[in-house]
Amino acid sequence: MTRRLVVDLASPLAAWRVPPAAVRDVRAALGAGWEVVEVQAPAASDGDGGSGTPEVVAAARGAEIYLGYGVPAGVVAAGRGTLRWAHSGTAGVGATLPHLGGTGIVLTNSAAVHAVPIADWAMAAIGYFARGLDRMRELQAAGHWARREFADLAIPVRELGELRLGVFGLGGIGGAIARRGVALEMSVAGVRAKARAGRPAGPPLGWRADRSAKARGRERRLRDRGAAHGRD
Repeated sequence: MTRRLVVDLASPLAAWRVPPAAVRDVRAALGAGWEVVEVQAPAASDGDGGSGTPEVVAAARGAEIYLGYGVPAGVVAAGRGTLRWAHSGTAGVGATLPHLGGTGIVLTNSAAVHAVPIADWAMAAIGYFARGLDRMRELQAAGHWARREFADLAIPVRELGELRLGVFGLGGIGGAIARRGVALEMSVAGVRAKARAGRPAGPPLGWRADRSAKARGRERRLRDRGAAHGRD
């Protein structure tokens, strides 16, 4: 008997739409005995997702696995008795839980799916303000060459290694931000909502942050010595 997996990931937005190569990988991983049905109707990928188009409801009848953005109520009803596993391409699943209760369907989600792009954005935003790019943009728009303001430190500019980064929440996103901060030699401190078994509430980042602080101290002393020699 052929088993069925339904792919309902045709987001109208290119950034969230499943690439054809990923569907091919799913087919290859399942092998013989499986039918992979790729629904072409647009699937809502915003928020918890789960639009439940007539096409996907029809495909879900008799299906064993469902891949989508959330799990629509229509899919749950159509797959009753056969659907065993539903995976959401979203991190949030709040809208899915009410109609999955008591069905026995295993639900998994894409926790930390946004960790890399959000962490990269956070680092870009930190660098934007730390390096004074916000002021540079304002002055450029005003047609003002601000060499003196920056050289005299009237507009403060900070090195990334001088910054202290606090991260509240060390899940996928927070952990990715903390690791980037350490790589950029920031002093990083992070906390979790609660300690995990055998693990502290904070990440093992302190030794690297301390080492970076010591290295920055040595660099400052060397710069000070160079400046003193230059004045002699």
